[in-house]
Amino acid sequence: MKVEENRLRTFSQWPSDAPVSPDRIAKAGFFATGTALEVQCPWCEKRINTWEYGDQVIVRHRRLDPLCTFVINPTASGNIPRASSSSPSDDWKSEETRLRSFAKWPVSFVAPAALAKAGFYFFNLEDRVKCAWCQGVVGQWEEGDDPFTVHQRFFPTCPRAVLGPNIDIPAGERISELGIQATRPPRMPKFASLDARLRTFAQWPVAEIQRGEVLAQAGFYYQGNQDQVRCFQCDGGLKCWLADDDPWCEHAKWFPKCQFVQLMRGQAYIESVQRTASQKQASRRPTMTLDEAMATDAVRETLRMGLHEGRIRAATKQQLEHRGRPFDTADDLVRAVLGGQVVNEVDLDDVEASNDSNDIVRQVSDIIGLLVSSTNRSCDATEEPVAAQAEPKDPQSLEEENRKLKDARLCKICMDEEISIVFLPCAHLASCGQCASGVAHCPLCRSVINGRVRIFLS
Repeated sequence: MKVEENRLRTFSQWPSDAPVSPDRIAKAGFFATGTALEVQCPWCEKRINTWEYGDQVIVRHRRLDPLCTFVINPTASGNIPRASSSSPSDDWKSEETRLRSFAKWPVSFVAPAALAKAGFYFFNLEDRVKCAWCQGVVGQWEEGDDPFTVHQRFFPTCPRAVLGPNIDIPAGERISELGIQATRPPRMPKFASLDARLRTFAQWPVAEIQRGEVLAQAGFYYQGNQDQVRCFQCDGGLKCWLADDDPWCEHAKWFPKCQFVQLMRGQAYIESVQRTASQKQASRRPTMTLDEAMATDAVRETLRMGLHEGRIRAATKQQLEHRGRPFDTADDLVRAVLGGQVVNEVDLDDVEASNDSNDIVRQVSDIIGLLVSSTNRSCDATEEPVAAQAEPKDPQSLEEENRKLKDARLCKICMDEEISIVFLPCAHLASCGQCASGVAHCPLCRSVINGRVRIFLS
């Protein structure tokens, strides 16, 4: 607690309306004890628990104990003042530069290379080192200390500590720019798994407009109220779904900071959606809102004919977006609704045909694979005697080996989807994108997950 920055961190629960600010108290040598407004000096161990507006903290400290080492001479007391508010030089974010600072490092049992790798540089005061990212100061090293473990213990939110020893942050870059996502717990953890979200769509009322499984894959669960859904991660809610809405696109459009969208689709996709939405907003100037258009005579007459309200709403929305005004007559609206229905049915047929084609391709591929393997075995049998003497592999062992290879690429949580997420700092590749947001500890080593990186297996 003789480091001002560390003392300041103890004021995380300090009331915002307190008579004295945490900055002034930490600067005067005190840290918060966690009990109401009580603070304590680490040098003289004296405490103050009552404050008044206008208090001069250092004056109260001097009155409390005029012989306190900090009060007499803060510099000679071993206090390390807080760094200036300006960001630290990017020079220290170079591992090579940090390593050069250890020319006079006095501790033999902690390697300078390990300290520099963990983000620390030496500022020539006892055995104290400072992180180039979080400005945290660590000293009093003991034999057997691992710099990264110590860094993560005292400063768990530091970007360098989050990454662990396997990944470096280039100077001047942030972890988000490297495609690394710092973790935040989901707002509704009980719906973090895909299966849990799918179960909520058992009574989904507009399955002909939006499929529940597609919404669940996009992170939404059904709330049981009309067609309103909500994201398990960011708690963002959406309703009034139309047939041509893309759940992922709508999610990225309205909640661009959602970590689930960032993890599954990436920042480039979100920025693309945002640009498209801005361009559409700037290009169209509708004469009325969608709700106003739904109250026109053409819409009312079409509703009386018995056509589906969701399809009428979708056609009206498309008309407003492209023309800026509603349909003039009920006949125009009916033609648009029926035309959209035919297109949807054709698209569904295409999907089914595509699925059938995929099944055929897989079957043909399996047959070709069997033919090739049998041909290779025949060729091996007819080759020269030396090759024939080689012991053939047992088909069951080959099958077992193939099964193990397939299992190795499966998510260790759902055992269904392919692995695609690396957990940090342990660097284990163990989860698919759907399961990654629902776990706080690595399923392989049980270490705390501080960050995630999406990868693509070739």
